[in-house]
Amino acid sequence: MDPKLVYATTPTGDEAVRQSSRVVQRNLRMVLVQIDGNLTVEELAAKIGNLRLVENALRELEEGGFVAPTLKAASIWEDSKLQTKREQLSALSQFSTFGPKSVLPPSAEVQNQGGNNFSTFGKPVLPTSRKSASASTPVIPEQSPESAHDGGEGRGAALKWVLGGLASVSVLLIGAVLFYPYNNLKPAIEGATGRLFQAPVKIGQISLVFTPLPQLKLEDIRIGEADDSRIESVRIASPQSLLGSGPHLIASADVVGATLSANRVVAFLGLPSASAASGPIFRRIRIEQSQVTVRDLALRDVFGEILFKADGAVEKASFQAVDRSIRLEAVPTPQGIVLNIEGLGWKPGGIPVSFDSLQAKGLLQKDKLLIQNLDTTFLGGILKGNWLLDWSTGLVMAGDATLARLDCRKVSAAFVPTLKLEGDLGGTLRLRAGGNNWEGMWNSAEAMLDADITRGILHGVDLGESARRGVGSIVRSGATKFDRLHAAISINQGQIKGQDVRMDAGMMTATGQFAANSERLVEANLTVGIQTSVSSLRVPVRVSGVLPELTAYGSK
Repeated sequence: MDPKLVYATTPTGDEAVRQSSRVVQRNLRMVLVQIDGNLTVEELAAKIGNLRLVENALRELEEGGFVAPTLKAASIWEDSKLQTKREQLSALSQFSTFGPKSVLPPSAEVQNQGGNNFSTFGKPVLPTSRKSASASTPVIPEQSPESAHDGGEGRGAALKWVLGGLASVSVLLIGAVLFYPYNNLKPAIEGATGRLFQAPVKIGQISLVFTPLPQLKLEDIRIGEADDSRIESVRIASPQSLLGSGPHLIASADVVGATLSANRVVAFLGLPSASAASGPIFRRIRIEQSQVTVRDLALRDVFGEILFKADGAVEKASFQAVDRSIRLEAVPTPQGIVLNIEGLGWKPGGIPVSFDSLQAKGLLQKDKLLIQNLDTTFLGGILKGNWLLDWSTGLVMAGDATLARLDCRKVSAAFVPTLKLEGDLGGTLRLRAGGNNWEGMWNSAEAMLDADITRGILHGVDLGESARRGVGSIVRSGATKFDRLHAAISINQGQIKGQDVRMDAGMMTATGQFAANSERLVEANLTVGIQTSVSSLRVPVRVSGVLPELTAYGSK
């Protein structure tokens, strides 16, 4: 289609603009009302914002005779005017154009035409024959003007009564919805919501909002006797669904700014069908800008949706962080809420590291979360295991994991920044901790790590040089390169101990034990051996200092 072409409306199109029933398709009417005989196709598309829609609509309107190019449209308007004039002349030709019209009353005029056949000039009108006269004049059944007038008025009055009644009913229904005192429903809604959360619920205010659509808005919702959970606002679509007696079916609701404890989530998602049916029955709930808490730790900026079965019980739910770093699919079961967890670059609160990728299965119960089949890319390596968290009395956790190819530089940077250690870390980890809050729990953590490091470098001390110098030597700083380092490491309240230490570095070996504390003070007693083709040397070496600078002493 030529983008410079200018369209104008035809008489049919002009009538369609005034009568919306002529063109009811939204896209066609949107284009039709914009056509003014001045805008080009290109300008019309720019105004509406969709070239393809405009071109398709113009083709359909042109085929229907509603629009035409400006020159053709002008010709159509002239033809329409000529046709109108011909119709007017045809109508006037039925009457004499000379002299005044008959001033006789209708009854006399009818009698004159039917009885005496005289014209209004008093001259007789003689038909050529009775047969031709009867053939040319149709027989019109007589009807009393009064009866025709009365019938039309009767039908019009009845139609007005019907339309007026429908309008009144519509106004009453709209008024009932808009001006109903919804705040009076607060006790009933609080009771129904309390059954859903299995806890007392208090609602600050209930009102009706009109944007973007009429919705019932519940604000400042507090859940539980200690207000451990709260919701900023809930918007319920179709507020009329709450009127009348139950059951109340709610198609959708939007929850914004919810702070829910994990136990409240368990109570709501795991609600039995019978209990769910006793309150309002939802079909879908959308969640925005919300968080789930366990004591003082929270999974923040969560959004998602909850879908329900026909009986009101939860079918499934999906949640994810706003940065999409973690996603959770939740399905209620008799044992609890089964979780399918996926993460990408997720950094949980309370620990200084993130999971590059994460997959796990979980089971959420009241006061308990069990994570199973944990498989994650972590600190440059792989961590697999299980983890249990219990918050029934304080916070207690326990975990078991296997490690493979963790980057020692990342591990030391995350947990002991002053320790300069390189290599690939593998082994097994057992973790136990307990406290009144997250910080107290981590500070009291007890861990057992059976560590195996390969192809590494220990910075801060040179054990080989100390052994070569012999008894009485002092060696400060340096580095020790090794092929493999094994140690049974225990962590207890800030104290780190290493037992059964064995380092293999070609011709050099070292065995012994070490200890360190939270002040970065290190003490180690090792036996360093150097094996050559002609001799064997074994030297006791004591290592001490504050990380990262250590000193090795050759002793007897």
